[in-house]
Amino acid sequence: MDQYNIRTIIEQELKGIYNKIERDFAANEYAPYEVLYQQIRNGAQEGMFLCKDEQDVAYAICAGSNKNRYVLISLLAVYEQFRGQGIGTVFLKELCNKYSDKLGIIVEVEKPEESTSKEEEDFRKKRIDFYEKAGFRLIPNINYSIWDVPMHLMAMPLLTSIGEINRNIGSIIYEIYLQLMGKRYIHKLKLY
Repeated sequence: MDQYNIRTIIEQELKGIYNKIERDFAANEYAPYEVLYQQIRNGAQEGMFLCKDEQDVAYAICAGSNKNRYVLISLLAVYEQFRGQGIGTVFLKELCNKYSDKLGIIVEVEKPEESTSKEEEDFRKKRIDFYEKAGFRLIPNINYSIWDVPMHLMAMPLLTSIGEINRNIGSIIYEIYLQLMGKRYIHKLKLY
């Protein structure tokens, strides 16, 4: 039986992971290397690998040190050669275990309705389906964007209810991004 565990990305590994981030995500979905490096170094974000039988198979960057007791999965990707094998689902379960003392986990997903092609729309729908199968729920009745990218927010309640998250999502996401971006850039978050 496969053995899975999470290990922390150390500073010396971040440059290699950043190269993967650049391949796995659209340019507007992640911070510049220097910003991400500082966020990890100062504890605002944490980088993790999912290891299968001691081999790295996926990575995630999470903001979970904020005072509101919610975690934002900033980035999560399975290495290309391991996709389609259930690794992402395992990683989400492991992250839920790691953050079991938190109120909930939040993810951002690009809106399928904002796609510029059918292929892109299908990919975005597939991402939403993946999170829904793992127990995340779309936050209803909000318009949200970060860095001018329209997104849906999804949440997995851990020590609270989805209703509580829905009612407070504005303050939850604001507090997370205020810690990540500071007052200088918080205007890039739009929620109405």
